[in-house]
Amino acid sequence: MSERREFLKLLAATPAGAALIPLFAETGPGTLAAEVECAAGVLGKLPENILYTKERPGVWKGKEGSHIPMIAAEKSGDKMVVKLENKHGMAAEHYIVRHTVVAGSGEVLGAKTFSWKDQPISTHEIKLPAEGKEQHVFVLSYCNLHDLWVAHAVLKV
Repeated sequence: MSERREFLKLLAATPAGAALIPLFAETGPGTLAAEVECAAGVLGKLPENILYTKERPGVWKGKEGSHIPMIAAEKSGDKMVVKLENKHGMAAEHYIVRHTVVAGSGEVLGAKTFSWKDQPISTHEIKLPAEGKEQHVFVLSYCNLHDLWVAHAVLKV
C-alpha cells in the first residue's frame, strides 16, 4: 500500500498525472488501482529521463516544441477524430518514429509509425465519450534521437 501512495504522489506531481488521480481513487478487485498496484513499486520510483513532458524535459530541455505533438480533436459523426502533428524536421539521421494515442484506461486507441521520408502527422478515429463525459487521452511521440515524449488531452463532446 505504501508503494501505491508513492505512485499516486508521483502522478500528482505533473498536470497530466493529477488528471489521472480520480481513476485510481477506487480500490478493490477489478479497479484500475488494483490493476496497477503491482506495477506501482517500479513506476513509483521511475527516475528522470525516461519519459519526457513539456513540464519535465529532462536532458532534452529546449526540445519540447518539436517533440510534443500538437493535438487537435473534432467530432465527426459518431467518432472523434484526433489529429497529431509534430513541428519536427524529418531526415534519415533524425526523425519522429511513431505517434501513439492511449486512453486514460491504458487502452491503445491508435498508432502510426513513420519513416524519415514521411511528415509526422497522424489522424486517429476514436469512439466518442458519452454525452457530457470526458475522455482522457495520452499522446506519445517517439523521436529516434530524443526519446519518448508524452502529452495529455481531455476530449469532450
